[in-house]
This record gives sequence, C-alpha cells and structure tokens, in this order.
Amino acid sequence: MALNEMALNESRTAAGPLSLAGLVPRLLSLEETALFHLDGARLVRTPYPELHADVRRVQERLKSWGAGVGVRVGVWGTNSYSWIVHELALLDLGCVTVTLPVTEFAGSAPADLAERYGLELLLADNDLLSAEGAEPAEWAAPLNLDGAGLDGAGLDGAERVVAPREPAAPLDPDVFSIVFSSGTTGTVKAIQLSRVATEDCLAEFGEHHAFSPDDRILVGLPLSTFQQRIMMYCAIWYGFDSIVVEPSPLMFAVLKQAEPTIMGGPPAFYEILESRFSGRPAALKAVLRALSATIRTVLPASLRDAALRRVFAQAHDAYGGRMRLMLSGSAPLRRSTAEVFATVGLPLFQLYGLTESGFISWNRPDANRIGSVGRPVFPGSVRISPEGEIQVRWPRPQSPGYLGEPAEVERATYRPDGWIATGDLGRFDDDGFLHIVGRKKDLIITRGGVKIAPSPWEQQVLTDTAVAQAVMVGGEEPPYVGAVIVLRDHAGDDAAERVRRRIEELNRDAVPSHRVTRVVFTREQFTRENGLMTTTLKINRRAVAARFQTALDNGEDWA
Repeated sequence: MALNEMALNESRTAAGPLSLAGLVPRLLSLEETALFHLDGARLVRTPYPELHADVRRVQERLKSWGAGVGVRVGVWGTNSYSWIVHELALLDLGCVTVTLPVTEFAGSAPADLAERYGLELLLADNDLLSAEGAEPAEWAAPLNLDGAGLDGAGLDGAERVVAPREPAAPLDPDVFSIVFSSGTTGTVKAIQLSRVATEDCLAEFGEHHAFSPDDRILVGLPLSTFQQRIMMYCAIWYGFDSIVVEPSPLMFAVLKQAEPTIMGGPPAFYEILESRFSGRPAALKAVLRALSATIRTVLPASLRDAALRRVFAQAHDAYGGRMRLMLSGSAPLRRSTAEVFATVGLPLFQLYGLTESGFISWNRPDANRIGSVGRPVFPGSVRISPEGEIQVRWPRPQSPGYLGEPAEVERATYRPDGWIATGDLGRFDDDGFLHIVGRKKDLIITRGGVKIAPSPWEQQVLTDTAVAQAVMVGGEEPPYVGAVIVLRDHAGDDAAERVRRRIEELNRDAVPSHRVTRVVFTREQFTRENGLMTTTLKINRRAVAARFQTALDNGEDWA
C-alpha cells in the first residue's frame, strides 16, 4: 500500500516540512522549551537555544577534524549532554553517525571498531578510549571533554589534533545513521537507517499523538538505541521538553522532579508499579479494583480521569503526576501489568516495531486492546506468513539493510519479495488487532523435532503476581524442557509451591513433549548489570539458560 502523502503533509508543523536537516535550526526558535539532563545526581535544565549554541560550537571543531557530508563517525558513550550535542552536530553536518552501544561493545578495541564499521572518526567516553588495550589514535577523540567540552581542548587543556582515517566505501546518500540490534542471540548486527523513512516515522508519530508545547517526554534508555533518538527528535520538532536519563535508581526520582507527560520504554519500566500493587493485602486489592471499576463505568469521561487520579494519587505521583501517554515496547507487556495500569487510570499502551522496519503497529487511546500490540500503523502493511511469522512491507522501510552481513543473512530478513521478516510469530484477531505469540529464534526444538513457542507458557505463569520473570529453556540441549522462575521480593513462603501447582496444571493440559519437567526458583532479578537482560531490558535467554543450567541439570529447587 502506498503511503498517504496527503496525510503526511498535513502532519507537518508550522516549522515547515518535517526534515532531520531542520532539527538543529528549529532549536533556536524554541525559547520556552528545554532539554533536561543529569549532571551526576542533579537534574539540569538547558533551554533549546543554549543547546543550539553548543551544537554550533561543536560543529566548528568537528569540521576542522574533517567531519562533513557522508563522513562515517562513531559515537560511543553513555547518555550525557555531550552525547546529545555531538550527535545533533553530526546529524546537521550530514555525517553518518554510527552509534555504538556501550554494553554490547564493552572491551572492544577502538581500532577494531573503526575497521569493522568503516569509521573515519570516533568520539567516545574517555574511559573507553583509555581502557586497557586501547591504542591512542589520531582519528579518535573524547566525547566527554573537560568543562563544557565545547572549546576544542583535550583533557590536558591542549588543543587536540585529530585527523580522519581513510574513508570507507560510500553508503546510499539516504543513509544517515548506523545502529545496532540488541543482540539477544549473541549476534550484534549493524543496521543502516533511512533519512526519508525516519522523517515519515516522525510525521506519522506526530499525527497520531497530538503533541503540544505543554508535553515533556522522558528518554530513559541508551541513546544508541534508535527509538530513544526518535523520541528526542519528536520533542525538538514538535516543540516540547525532553528529559534524558539512563536506566538507574535515579530514574524515579527524576520522574517526580521533572513531571513528564510522555514516556516510552520496555515492560520493566512499568512492572515496578505492578509489583507494588500486587504486594498489597488481597482484600485491599479487591476493594481498589471494585472502586476503579465503579469510577470507570459510572462517571462520565469528563470526570473519570480526575477521579482515578485522585483515588490513585500515589501511583500517578510515582510517574510524575502528569502522565498522559505511556508506551511499552521492546518486549511483551504482561496482561497483568496492563490491567493494573488500567485500574489506577494510567494511560499505558503497547506498541510494536523493529529497527529494521520502524513502527509496525500500536494501540492508541481511541483503539486499545489489552494483550495485543494494536492495529497496523499503515493498513495493509502487515501479513502473517504460512509459518505464522509477522512480515511487514512499506514503500519506504526504515532500514535498507544490514551493514557487513553475508547475503544469506540479509535475505533472511530483507526478503527478495520486498517484505521484511520480523522473526516474530503472530496472529490477527477478528477486529484487526495484532497479537504476538513468540519469537521464531526462541522456539525450543526437542530431540524429537517438536517445536515449542515458550512465550504462551511464560505468560500463563506470569499471571501469578508473585512471579517477576519466567523463562522456558531446554529442548535438545539440555535434553528436557525446564524453566527458571524469578519470585518477587514480597512473595510469601508459599509462592513457590503455588507456582509449582500451576505448572502441574499446565502440564496436565499439554501434550507430553510440551511439559515442563524441571523448574528452578530464584529471587535474583534479571538485570543489565548481571548480564541476564540486554541494554534494552529484554531477557537474554541464552545467558539465563547458561546461568541456571547446572541447577536444572541437578534437579535443584532453588538457585
């Protein structure tokens, strides 16, 4: 289906035709709006015109180093004001930014990264450039310079001399950035991004979500993740505040201080509230659910939101007190999480997309179905293959392909017939809402050749509010189907036995090959820090299986 050009044009703002080239100039006119960012534990407000001035100063230095149209520049660092300034400066110069995720490339030598991805310049946090084994290079410079980092001086105060490497083979002129997959299978792929398709994405996002100058968006995952940059670009183009932080215990303190109206992130951002709610006494939870149901069915819409906000003020205040749009993606949202947010009146909507394709489907306030990932952004753009795989085709996909992958790997995703294979298994319901039932690569294949999608089983176990995380493992190696169950801290002593009984019920209803025969419980939460979740807070299944295999092999109950 062709894009509706008229609809896209109507979604342009008064700033003129939406374009990435217009982002930096737009900053100068946004005198009432600002970027909020952390300096240590302190939240700093930088008005957009000041950000514009810093970007322009950085550009002069970058140009003296050889940065310009088509030059491939690596940006390697944690979220910071300096990261944002440099990325916007490079974007405005027409460079191709290669945004390297810190976690995935931890321990990598700068020279290896430059060779692998054709970098002509590399800007990186100083600790990454000075790590053991990192050789000094004239084409690499610190991203976190001293002071404001905008005067061209090195850490020692001397003028830094930087000279680019030999250029790599040129990319398509429409490619403006290279980003990376999260690598849940252990294979990190470099993905080229289309400038024109990204502009389409920004326009479509603005058309469906009615941004206003009063909005304030929270960006809470690494900026090397492209979806986070999309949110920052939206804030600049549509003229509202942005808040950039890293996932950390400080994030909820920032929420209360900065009072965002919009946030997006993985389910882990929202499961904290569910955990608090589920830890309350059963009788109190029943009363709160009944009160919420009464408010939502009896009161008119004009009074409903205010009433829920008043009754559940503590829940609203935890997210800043002004939330009007909360988006969940990257991993499946538990039905129980969505139901808790509906109960307290917080507007949580699940969406679905890939870096390779852009947004695929989304729930919206006027069309939301809990348990689904919404209807396709563009009608007719999504199909289910005979094997059950979700495939998407747009006239202008967000990515024209991978960088440096073998042809057979490229074709497996970017199919010759023009459809992009998502690797997700799904179905449509009768009303056109898309439901994801699992990942092809997560399929457990038993020694008898039986294929098991773990997600439906995991979702059944996750209905118990004592369960924080559940992962099915095994199949062929190890030669059984097992599971790792993470219990919440507040779960009582009887929780493990109750979950075991639930698993026995599921086993009775399952064919023998699908029965989970070994279960290990733990109270160790899966996190980025212990390697059991990825940078984008998805469960790292391979790491979980490796961590708990000995306990499962030995038939242990706890680990």
